[in-house]
Amino acid sequence: MSARARVVWEIAVRLCLLGDTHVGAARAGPRHRTESDVDLRTDRDPRSGLPRLRASTLTGLLRHELTTRSGDPERVRFLFGADESSEEPGTSALDVDDALAELPEDFSITTRVGIRVDPASGTALPARFRQWEVLPAGTFFTAHMRLWIPNHAEETQLLFLLVHAVTGLHGNAPGPHVGSHTAHGHGAVRATRWSAARHDLTEEQGWFAHHARTWEQRWRERAAALDEGPRTLTEALTTQLRSAGLTADAAHLAAHTTPSDRRRRAELRMRLAVAERTEPLRNDSECLSPGLLMVGETPGTTRHDRADRVHRHRPVVVDPDVPTVENTPVLGDTALYALFKRMASRIARDACEQLGGRLEEQREWIAHWWGGDIDTTAPTPARVRLRDVPVIFGGAPLTVTRLTVDSLFGDAVDGHLFTSDLHCGGTAEVILDVTDPDDAIRGLLALVVRDLATVAFDTLGADAGSGQGRLTALRARLTTHTGDDEPAHTVDLSEALSDPHGCDAETVRSWVAALRAHLAPADRGKGEE
Repeated sequence: MSARARVVWEIAVRLCLLGDTHVGAARAGPRHRTESDVDLRTDRDPRSGLPRLRASTLTGLLRHELTTRSGDPERVRFLFGADESSEEPGTSALDVDDALAELPEDFSITTRVGIRVDPASGTALPARFRQWEVLPAGTFFTAHMRLWIPNHAEETQLLFLLVHAVTGLHGNAPGPHVGSHTAHGHGAVRATRWSAARHDLTEEQGWFAHHARTWEQRWRERAAALDEGPRTLTEALTTQLRSAGLTADAAHLAAHTTPSDRRRRAELRMRLAVAERTEPLRNDSECLSPGLLMVGETPGTTRHDRADRVHRHRPVVVDPDVPTVENTPVLGDTALYALFKRMASRIARDACEQLGGRLEEQREWIAHWWGGDIDTTAPTPARVRLRDVPVIFGGAPLTVTRLTVDSLFGDAVDGHLFTSDLHCGGTAEVILDVTDPDDAIRGLLALVVRDLATVAFDTLGADAGSGQGRLTALRARLTTHTGDDEPAHTVDLSEALSDPHGCDAETVRSWVAALRAHLAPADRGKGEE
């Protein structure tokens, strides 16, 4: 593209990670060579040793965003060229470089310890233990890219497609995620600052301004401009267009700053309390009894000599534009996602058994939405995703000491004393995103909310047998976006529970009917007709 380009745009962006992120290495090294017990290490630049976001990863993220938001493969091909599955040749108009990480102050790469959880029972599977490196929230990446323009007639169109591809980076939820465990809320990323420079290669000044510099000079100049750069790519591009005398192009681009979103999706927003209802039929906060929660991790350096395990705390970005990070208690990511999947599987299984349906088809349907088991020969991606790791607001830490009691004699076992730092009470905002939803999955989500709002049969975290890990839904709203420029439709699931004769309840009943029809055996439905 560069050989026949008439204009080249040099663009830089500062990306901030909003949560835990694991961007794996392209080639994993064995433990004995890395002299570490870590199974999955982050990808690192071979020269500096800094964690990096590969150009292919960032390009794939932008291509996916443009594909899902526009729904037009021709426009995607026009900007990014033909993909690997296409037989038609096509060169990308966008070049992207690797981006190196800048870790937040007082935080470093941490090692997460994980174990595979059985979605049916909620218990840990034996011998499914692994460790992987995680980049903390507040990590910055400075990414550089170049957009090659073959002629002036296509410049505005290519710029508009690039603006459309980065829309999710500006916080238009649900935004893009990078790395692994994205279904569990890992890898949320936000663009904070942009800088851009336009070079007309048909003019002597523009040609030398681009080609008469080293790569280090280009990267350094664009990175320095980010400190005072605008917060959106549109503002950075329109400023350069006006400087070049292309005011009409700048006005046209500014007029299309909010591209249409063609994604068919739904989002379930819930406020969950670490508590249990003393009266399940009362839907108010006065009958809540604060509960205890333990999503365990290894104690830090300040508590390792006084506690055997502590509730999970994670860096949380207070302001994405500045490196302001606080260590805050959170609900577990994998544990919380496993809780929702376990509840959905139990409800669907019980309904399927009652209706006389086929359990194998029911399990395949759950795998379609919540992701297939990684141990299967054909794992499937999840269509229900946790947007980010929920932060717990309120509540208080609580240190408890426990003894191991001999089951035969009923007295304490010598030397079996454990101290745990739990979290008591508090609330968290939880968002589940659903891709291409239908009424059956909406009905299943409504039943999950019903169970969370009334009697908490399922628990989160450790020590469920001791009464810990109870979550209660205080509020829940399900919003559906059709992707055809129509307004979103919101159903208040909490209102549907409290007012069974209202409009929201009527809508929920139609969803539950669709769920029953889906889980019922096919031959039974034909016989009834």
